[in-house]
Amino acid sequence: MKVKSISKLVLSLTLALSTLSFTYAKEEGTEKKETKATAAFGASLYKVANTSKVKLAIDKIPDANVNIVLRDNFGKIIYHEVLRKNSDGLYRRVFDMEGMNEGTYYFVLMGKNTKVTKTVEISSTTSKLIVL
Repeated sequence: MKVKSISKLVLSLTLALSTLSFTYAKEEGTEKKETKATAAFGASLYKVANTSKVKLAIDKIPDANVNIVLRDNFGKIIYHEVLRKNSDGLYRRVFDMEGMNEGTYYFVLMGKNTKVTKTVEISSTTSKLIVL
């Protein structure tokens, strides 16, 4: 009778532990999917030395299209481009700011779940000065 009780106890513990391990594995997989969905893309904006140009770099193109918009401080769209999701994963483009008026400009990058804004300020004394 005692062996039967111990046997039922061991069987119950084994069943409880296996159920717990399956639940943990399922939750862990869900966390990985959520992390993957939120990891969108990284963007950087660099001033090209001794010029009035800036270089926009985007790494890790997500599984959705990325809209690249350059706006002035009044919201007027100066440049627009759609980076397709089937791209090779890297984007590099040089923008010449020479003909731009003084003011603040915004590079707005919009993906499926992400929006990144990079700011460029142009001011001139005797020559144009670009500040990132």
